[in-house]
Amino acid sequence: MAKTKKAEATKRLIYESAIHLFTKHGYDAVSIQKIADHAGTAKGSFYSYYTTKSDIIVEKFWEIDAYYRSIEEVVRQERGGERRLLTFTELQLTYVRDVVGCDVLKVLYANQVLQEGSQKTITDETRFWFTFIEEIIAEAQRSGEFNSHESASTYARFFNRVIRGLFLDWNISSASFDLVEVGMHYCSSILIEALKRKN
Repeated sequence: MAKTKKAEATKRLIYESAIHLFTKHGYDAVSIQKIADHAGTAKGSFYSYYTTKSDIIVEKFWEIDAYYRSIEEVVRQERGGERRLLTFTELQLTYVRDVVGCDVLKVLYANQVLQEGSQKTITDETRFWFTFIEEIIAEAQRSGEFNSHESASTYARFFNRVIRGLFLDWNISSASFDLVEVGMHYCSSILIEALKRKN
């Protein structure tokens, strides 16, 4: 038990050191040795928990998804698709603005953009971020609240692409606008209205 706790603490230290260094110096400028040095561990310790630096980025995305899972019941308490999407979006944007932060988000997006291939964690449709939005939309389609011009999965894809675009714009502008205020306006006046449009 003590050994497991120590291992978990070491992994967390390596993870937090990596995120801190990526944010401060940029992903490419940080070596695994630098991460180990900052964490006060041997380089071999890094490989006990991660294969590459990219694994740290992937873990950060899953950590964000864990937050989304933690608010599922709060969102489901709302009545109807519109209220659920608005509640989820407000909590999501607030978390990214206040907890993740612009500097960390820049690192995450830059890493995903520069990775070769089309299989990226950021667009992985098995992530809770996607599947939860898809479920909310599907339920609202079945009740007649949202239109069914497109499938729930297509609408979820559109919805998430728009939010990713908002995050990217926030990154590019170095957080020059309030992510929550602008995002909620965008969500309510464009995304929700499109889902409710009957013709």
